[in-house]
Amino acid sequence: MTDGAESAKVLASRQTSGKNTERNGAGKSQQSSTRRSEEDETCLQAIIILGSIAQGGAAFLSPVLSSGILSILLAILSSPDCHPSFVLPILRTLNNIADRLPLQSQQQWPKDTRLADLLFSDEHIGCLSRILGQDYGTHQAQTSIELAAGLIGKLCTEETHKAVLADCGVLDALAVKVASFVVAQGFVLPGAESHVQEPGALGSLPPPAPSGAKLAPILRATAAIIEHSKWRAEHFLSSPGIVTVFPKQLPEFAPSDIKTNPWGAIYFSGSAVPRHAGASPLEHLLPSVPLSQGKTPASTTNFPPLGQPHGPQRRQSHSYPTPFSILEAPSSDDDENAIVPWLLYTIRAETGMIRLMAARLVTVLYRLGLTKKLRVSMLSYLLIPILIRMLDKDYEIAGDDGVQYGGLILSTDRLKEEAPAVLATLVIDDQELQKHAVDGGAIKRLSQLLKETYNPIQENARPMWHVDGGEKIENTGTQSAECTLGPPGYSPIHCHVMRYRENILKALAALVPFKDEYRKTICENGVVPYIIDSLRPCPNDPRDTSNPKNTAADGNPTPTLLAACGAARMLTRSVSVLRTSLIDAGVANPLFALVRHQDIEVQIAATSVICNLALDFSPMKEAIISAEVLPILCEHAHSTNTKLRIESLWALKHVAYNSTNDVKMKVINGLGPAWIQQIITQDPTSALAKRGMDEEMESGTSAGMSRANSAGEQVDLLNPVENTEERDEDMKMADTLPPSKMSLEMFLPDISRRRKLALHGDLDQTTQARQDDIAVQEQTFDLLRNLVCGPGASEMIDHLFKEIGQQLILDALADKLRPRTIQLPHRRESSTHKPLQVPTEILVAVTFVIIHLAASLPWHRQLLVSHRDLLRYLMGYFEHAHRDVRTNCVWVVINLTYEDDASDQEGCRERAYKLLSIGVMERLKRLEEDTDLDVRERTKTAVHLVKSLTQAQV
Repeated sequence: MTDGAESAKVLASRQTSGKNTERNGAGKSQQSSTRRSEEDETCLQAIIILGSIAQGGAAFLSPVLSSGILSILLAILSSPDCHPSFVLPILRTLNNIADRLPLQSQQQWPKDTRLADLLFSDEHIGCLSRILGQDYGTHQAQTSIELAAGLIGKLCTEETHKAVLADCGVLDALAVKVASFVVAQGFVLPGAESHVQEPGALGSLPPPAPSGAKLAPILRATAAIIEHSKWRAEHFLSSPGIVTVFPKQLPEFAPSDIKTNPWGAIYFSGSAVPRHAGASPLEHLLPSVPLSQGKTPASTTNFPPLGQPHGPQRRQSHSYPTPFSILEAPSSDDDENAIVPWLLYTIRAETGMIRLMAARLVTVLYRLGLTKKLRVSMLSYLLIPILIRMLDKDYEIAGDDGVQYGGLILSTDRLKEEAPAVLATLVIDDQELQKHAVDGGAIKRLSQLLKETYNPIQENARPMWHVDGGEKIENTGTQSAECTLGPPGYSPIHCHVMRYRENILKALAALVPFKDEYRKTICENGVVPYIIDSLRPCPNDPRDTSNPKNTAADGNPTPTLLAACGAARMLTRSVSVLRTSLIDAGVANPLFALVRHQDIEVQIAATSVICNLALDFSPMKEAIISAEVLPILCEHAHSTNTKLRIESLWALKHVAYNSTNDVKMKVINGLGPAWIQQIITQDPTSALAKRGMDEEMESGTSAGMSRANSAGEQVDLLNPVENTEERDEDMKMADTLPPSKMSLEMFLPDISRRRKLALHGDLDQTTQARQDDIAVQEQTFDLLRNLVCGPGASEMIDHLFKEIGQQLILDALADKLRPRTIQLPHRRESSTHKPLQVPTEILVAVTFVIIHLAASLPWHRQLLVSHRDLLRYLMGYFEHAHRDVRTNCVWVVINLTYEDDASDQEGCRERAYKLLSIGVMERLKRLEEDTDLDVRERTKTAVHLVKSLTQAQV
């Protein structure tokens, strides 16, 4: 690696020289931009050599990354006096490195982000905006734009990076490039020219993209940035480039409806009726499809999680980890941007990677709720058949776009590798789309492809050449890291097969979360053993990574393990599959190994599968107990990772249900009474409020529940409404630049759009943190519920009272029912109190625990009645909006007044009088006409019991 070290020295000297040039004034800088000096020529050759070294494979990445040479390259690229001849070689070198990063270690998760962290840093990200912001004027500009977009598509995987790329103007620059293709194709909406000078537009139509420009890298980079975030997607749709070519169609009025008052202001007559422009003209380029019959309501699975048979089910069917996102339909179909039909047209008109990336982008917009509600029909009849066709072994790319993605595998292979992932994202959680995909034969094709990923890999790779003709010389410790080759890594075709397997598993999992018949179809296609084989990790010390035999013993990298866990989890939703195919294939042992895996994401995914294996009817429940998995689950419940805590508690809840008391005591001892006490006494609602108030006090502001967002603005967490005056000022500052002044600054989002992006990003993070806190407490109370029900329940109640504290448990239950408010100092008013709603999930879980305590021994019932607050607070929830809370309240009354035997008759009467004294009959009377049948029927029973015990008083 002597050449690499020498190149680094040359580049470092050029970097220093570049800084001196900048200080010497503009004249020298202009001269350096027109002709290359001998020093520049040397620097250029060093960059080219580094690019060639990077192409050598994963072994050469270690010295390149250790040498600090990436910082030097990016500093040169970001420099104001960077010679134009350096741009393409540097971008090619960076792309070569990015292409080969996955080859280093297939076990590494998350991926190596060192290059991404540098490229997307505040110091260097501006060069991406500058490169993407230039026009398609020359071949060099066109190539540099595509290489920069390619870097984003390959490296942008972290949420923090995506947020930075949206905030710094890169997303807006990409939007202008998309708009350039719209102009070149002649799809600018009629009348758009008259709106180009309006606020938020570019000021003129962008120049058309040349015929040789590649659209696929632009669409890939855009999709990579906006996926998983509705706010980034809306930021893209509201960007100047998209607004210019696809202006929002406003309702039109007849000339006679528009009046002018005496002082010249325009107003509408009283009979004015807007005439909507109707559907986008691009709709007429799409074929007509049968209208959807409406989405099938989400059916219940074979077994809802214990604790909430009909309750709020927040657990999505996502089969692989996804960041928090909000999925909701737009307020009206008119809100859909015209880019959606344009993308659908592109999918039909184009081929190859352009078609697939257009499908990926429109899928992202659909999943984020930014398309028409009825667009599902178009996706069912237009997009799904195309994606399924891409799964065919003989699928060829007609008119290939000529891009060799990464230069490591053919673009045809890359397309087939990515198509299942787009299909998975499209159909997840949508039963209608799943039905169309299954009817189109997707399960059969994916099953066959999964089997083929275990075929022996045929490679023509020759061993690496060495100067002595022998084997690679090992590092003896005398050479520095930048002069030593790293591990050989994996071959490109092997990595392709692993990614292909991962995406196939994702697609299979996405097709079957709701329908048992679909899960049985997977079993009938004989792929369950292959899914189980995909649960086996790569060995810690693989013997031959350059040419693996691709057998089950070779294992799978972390992303494939996560996808396999997702597929296994979906299959375990079926009772019949769980009792037959999964047991026969031996699903338990690999999962028991993965729950101890070194990667926390794998632990979470494996635990989510064990949740289903631990159900009462599962034949593997005893295996979980006997395999000493319980201590691991208890340990993970203490993890700082909230997802792992939730999944572990969920699994423990299932293990505890109907188990013997010795198993339940193991769970309590494993978690620790002190830890349980800490969780059940927390109040996530008040904690959130207090967090906001503390930050307000620290900032010295007077806005209630305000906090600083990532743009430095104060936002109100309870009432996130922008100040009208500030918004008006923002609109004044958002005037577009005239065409003659279009420059880099044009791509920096205006203040109002940056504030909105930062505000919603902060709210998303706060909402997710609050939901996580609630989920941990909900699962803990559900665990307590399952500990105190079933055989031996009274003994377990006594055990919990002894270990945790009788009074503490009852006080914690009462505190969750306590009505609470928060003091909010308003901007213009004196201090007031705002009620805070207790999360419904907590109310349901807590009332279930009370139900079981009320069904236990007489003295346990008496403890509930004698508590000073518990029943009094409970009275406030008999008319709660959620039917489960109302039903549970009635069940508490039934259990407290039901006679188990004659010896408790007097106790039942005393409890009935107590309930009567706090107004239970008034609450029950109002529930006799409840909209829910179950509530009405339970109310009849409760009223009868109370009346029979207190007839003299009623």
